[in-house]
Amino acid sequence: MQKEFLPKETKENIWKVVFEYKAKREKTLAGLGLDPEKFRDEFRKMKEDAFRDMENLRRRAIANLEKNVIKVFEARDVAEAQKILRDLTSADKLVVKAKTSAADEIGVDDVLKEKLVSTDLGDFIMSLAGARDMHPVFPSYHLTPKQISEIIKNKFGSEVAPDAKSIAAFARKYLREKFFEASTGISGANVITADGRIVLLENEGNISLISRVPDKHIIISGWEKIVPTVEDAMKVVRAAAVWGAGQDWPVYVSVISGPSKTADVQNELVIGAQGAKEVYLILLDNGRSKMLKDGPSTTLGTGFEELLYCINCGACLNFCPAYHQLGTKYGDKYLGSKGIILSAFMTEILRAKESGCYSCTLCSACAENCPAKIDLPGMMKKIRTKLNAKNLETDENKKMIGNTREFGNPFGELSEDGTPKELFCC
Repeated sequence: MQKEFLPKETKENIWKVVFEYKAKREKTLAGLGLDPEKFRDEFRKMKEDAFRDMENLRRRAIANLEKNVIKVFEARDVAEAQKILRDLTSADKLVVKAKTSAADEIGVDDVLKEKLVSTDLGDFIMSLAGARDMHPVFPSYHLTPKQISEIIKNKFGSEVAPDAKSIAAFARKYLREKFFEASTGISGANVITADGRIVLLENEGNISLISRVPDKHIIISGWEKIVPTVEDAMKVVRAAAVWGAGQDWPVYVSVISGPSKTADVQNELVIGAQGAKEVYLILLDNGRSKMLKDGPSTTLGTGFEELLYCINCGACLNFCPAYHQLGTKYGDKYLGSKGIILSAFMTEILRAKESGCYSCTLCSACAENCPAKIDLPGMMKKIRTKLNAKNLETDENKKMIGNTREFGNPFGELSEDGTPKELFCC
């Protein structure tokens, strides 16, 4: 089990933001007049309906995207995705990137290295620090303004006042020229529709610039983001805004239907007006098909499909006790329980143990805060069952089992006053 705990100050910084988020989310739901349970039930049903027809939706999406002059590459695994990315960016000297977990999944930073610049403020800060994002929505929320100011000074030698406004102003000035120097922009996709649209949501405006200013826009996404229509996509946008950031709607929602174009000269269509001239989609499988109810048979069994309903809003992490102790040590390419479970399908089941399967307390805080009501604790139990069957449970678990058999309790021999000599959990 992991024993590298976050420092006390870091945990306090995170809790401050988390409780502010909780109050904001509750206020937003009340202001919208939304019954959260009803919304979550309806949202989950929309996802369930989409997955019942996913193979058809996937075929339609690819056909319609190609019809809209968006070139689609299907990548079976990380190696294929990386090769596609290298081929598409081989001539680029500078690439700008939005915050996207799918890019982290395939290791975009490792592929592009020094020619890559992260443009989301939190992501940018963490790249300067040389550290991993702490959260999919709030990458640097564990850092104080003073710490961020020091990171900037160490990297650039620039004195920036330790307040949010000054830090944002510095990043705006520094990144603005990068958008216009870059030949390629990389983003994820919040939603893809079967009728050939790619939906991106944001607050900062960096994704709008990434998708419009460079000549090439490369989108990286898992196929589970596909829904039937733009109307369905707007339900995802609402859920991501409310559960992701506690706001009613993002500042920007972009619906991309292809590269920029114009027909203003004698009605002759020209691809490449003021926006991107080329748009590419790398559509990832990377173990996802194994999770489908009717997918290829695996030793992991069934019952994992609902994990693909995830919209990556990060709400499952916000009140997770294991994550609040372990931070980025709890999870794999994706953080938290989701990342642990996914790791078993994207690599091998041993990876789930190494990334924190037995650190989960099974408290259900993740499921209670998920807009799609994904049963993460239930899936975690299934992964543990598979690990136990292979005799891969932790030494602590083995000791508890032995104690239970010998002493009738998991703690072992008790002192005279009934106090255990050693405590275990999970």
